[in-house]
Parts: sequence; structure tokens; C-alpha cells
Amino acid sequence: MARLLVSKEEQKDYFSRIKLKSNLSWLELAKQFRISEKTMRDWARAVYTPDYKIVKILSRKYSVPLPLNTTILPTYWYIKKSASLGGFARFKKYGAPGDRETRRRAGIISQQRRRENPEKYRIIGCNINKQIILTRSKKLAELFGILLGDGSITDYQIRITLNRTTDKSYSIFVSKLLHEIFDQKVSMLFRENVVNLALSGVSIVKALEGLGLKRGNKVKNQICIPRWILKNRIYAKACLRGLIDTDGGVFFHKHIVAAKLYTHFGLSLSNHSLPIIYGASKILKSFSFDPSIQNKTKLYIYKLSEVIRYFKVIGSSNKKHHDRLDTYLSSRMK
Repeated sequence: MARLLVSKEEQKDYFSRIKLKSNLSWLELAKQFRISEKTMRDWARAVYTPDYKIVKILSRKYSVPLPLNTTILPTYWYIKKSASLGGFARFKKYGAPGDRETRRRAGIISQQRRRENPEKYRIIGCNINKQIILTRSKKLAELFGILLGDGSITDYQIRITLNRTTDKSYSIFVSKLLHEIFDQKVSMLFRENVVNLALSGVSIVKALEGLGLKRGNKVKNQICIPRWILKNRIYAKACLRGLIDTDGGVFFHKHIVAAKLYTHFGLSLSNHSLPIIYGASKILKSFSFDPSIQNKTKLYIYKLSEVIRYFKVIGSSNKKHHDRLDTYLSSRMK
């Protein structure tokens, strides 16, 4: 609980005025908050710092303003200092920690206590896994598509690998999306011609698994688009957008007919997880597109009119795909 810190004189004066205005005994005041009479007396004598929440209620109830120059001490404000003093005292009395097995058992106990009371250990300065609660949304569905495309999930991290040059603006978009969803700083690592966006944390991995993703090799696991996405048209559209923005895109394809070369413009998706390809095809068909699947790993839309409609209906968050379409349409008008 938070505590109110003021000078001892101000604390004593404050509780004296509370007692006077309330016309109640220390016992009667204490009973209102289910604390002992001794605790209330100790606060009145400034032996201990009072509970800030109780002080606020007393102030409002009996019209006694809080003392000036107050400081609000957070929950477990004393722990860090006490832990340091306790550790020094233990070392002085018993020496260095025990053998490997003793330290292992102590570590297990420590981890259990951290899970039971994370706020206490966070104040001490220990690393505590942040609890991640994901809410199904259009943005989360788009992130799922991105992860199903150019993403990977390990035991402790999620990573999205993009082209350092052609995906420059898109990497910024994905970084902001990750930060908005998980409220954590995103690591950006540049290597040769790629940029890796990463977030670390077991809690992040578990939260994503809870909504249908899997850690490990996507092809080996033959991962699929989660049902909660496929069942919702808004989520399905967003997921498909993220998937094609990363593992697909627009392309030029050429055909020779009667010894004459024709250049056409299409849209494709390439993924070696069959359920992803068939899931993407199902989404496209639900929006009246006519996709073609080849070799079970590639999905195509060949008609220019459908490609244009894709950008209107599904859309793209990756600027390079818009630029390629605009370039092609401009060339046709010349």
C-alpha cells in the first residue's frame, strides 16, 4: 500500500485534528478501516507512516486538509533498501552463497516468489516478466499475417525480417504496430540487406500461442491462419494484408503469344505452409476474388482488374507494392 510521508510534527497535528473533528476515539476510528487501535495510535504519534488511502478518506470525511509538502511513497518503497541491508548482513554472518545445488533450489524459490508478488520484486530491481494480455483486433490480425509471412517465433522472442532497402518505410510501420500492441520497445538490427525487428519475452510468445500461433519452424509445423481470424471478415482482410505485404506482392509476368511478347501485372503469395496458402485463398474467395494455386506453395491473381480491386478492398500497408502498381499503370497510359 502507498504511504504518506510528512514531518512528524505535521503528522501528529493532522491526526489530532482528525480526532477532534470526528469526536471519536482511536478505537472507533480504527474500526472504520478494520485496523487495530495500536496502528491508529502509532500513526497519531508519528511512529509509522500512515496508509495514504486511509488518510485521504479521513481527510474527505472529516474535512481536514492534508498536510502541505507531502510525499507519496509507493507500495514496498522500503524493500530495496531493506533487501540490500539484509543481503549484506547475511554475507557478513554466513559468507558467500552455497554450492550449485543450493543456489539452484534458491533460484527456484525466488522465481516462485516473483510470480506470486511481481510488484515487490520489480521495485527491488529484479527482472520480472510483464504480463501480456492480447485483445483480438484488426491491428493484431494484421500482425498475425506479418508473422505468418516474414516472422519467426522462438521460445523467448518474436522476429520479423524485412528488406533493408525496399521495405524501409514498411519496417517503420511494423515497428510502430509492434510497439502499439505490446507496449514495449522494439529492437531493430540492421545486417547487410535486411532489418530484423525483434521483441523478447516468454510472456509475448505465450500470448501469441494462446491465440493460435506456434513457436518453431512454420513449414515443419504446417501452421495455419487461426480460426478467430478466418471467421471474421475484418480480421481476415487485415491478416491477408499483412501476409501478402511480407510474403507476397505485385509482380510482372510475361507471355508469348504468336511470337509476340506480352507483359502483364499480377499479385502473388508464396509460402511453403500449405494451410496458409489455402487459408489465404479462402479469404480471397470470400471477397469474390478468383485466385489460382500452383504447386501448393504459390497463389496468384492474374487479372489486372482484380489486382486493382485487391488494393481497394484489402489494401496494403507496404509502400513498395503501391509504387509498383502506380508505375505499371502510368506506363500503360503512355
